[in-house]
Amino acid sequence: GRDLADKPRGVFVIDAFGLNVDELRDQHPAIYQWLTTRVKAERDSKSDTKDGAGYARLWWLFGKPRQEMRKQLAGLGRYIATVETTKHRIFQWLDIKIAPDNMLIVIAHDQPATLGVLSSRVHALWALAAGGTLEDRPRYNKTRCFETFPFPALSDAQAHTIGALAEKIDAHRKKQQAAYPDVTLTGLYNVLEKQRRHTPLNAKEKTLHAHGLAAVLNELHNELDAAVLEAYGWQDLAGALLGQHDALTPLLYKHDSLA
Repeated sequence: GRDLADKPRGVFVIDAFGLNVDELRDQHPAIYQWLTTRVKAERDSKSDTKDGAGYARLWWLFGKPRQEMRKQLAGLGRYIATVETTKHRIFQWLDIKIAPDNMLIVIAHDQPATLGVLSSRVHALWALAAGGTLEDRPRYNKTRCFETFPFPALSDAQAHTIGALAEKIDAHRKKQQAAYPDVTLTGLYNVLEKQRRHTPLNAKEKTLHAHGLAAVLNELHNELDAAVLEAYGWQDLAGALLGQHDALTPLLYKHDSLA
């Protein structure tokens, strides 16, 4: 989760999923030896437990390889991810080469319009209302926040507009993060939230505002929110949505589509 909300650590995992032990040794002997030395003995030592027996039998694989998730991701070049428990509900593209851990919610879609709708404040408010919390941080429950969410029926033109804005937002954040080590998503959206509420920024936040081009990001999000509202036929909520989040929450529930 911190790799997305803060900065990637640049860590790697050995993922031998899809290979049996003989194939692993023949195709990747150095990795085979590494796993034999580092993993096999530990797995064998726990083979007398219920879960340990299965882990020991497949000692070269992750204990929980998430086979169903892999089936859904097969053939995709990227997928959508969000941190399960986080202050700001941010969705972003991850390359298929990135192995998500258990603290991420993975959405097996590669269509930009899907990312756009999920990145809108309409969905953010839905997730806040439907999901839970951990301490003071909202928790995204996929069965309650995603599976129940009524996506709008998009025309080709709407899908193009929403998708293009989603791509711009994702690319903007990644570009500024790559250019400035101090730009993290959590920090950037803290600044964005204060900017939306017209709260004065301190010196550190002003620097982050400049490095992250937060005003540009805010404009892109506003354009995305307006496009998503139009797709629902809710143009009358645009004024509330672009103001305070709290002002919009009761209005959303007045609409039959979300009742």
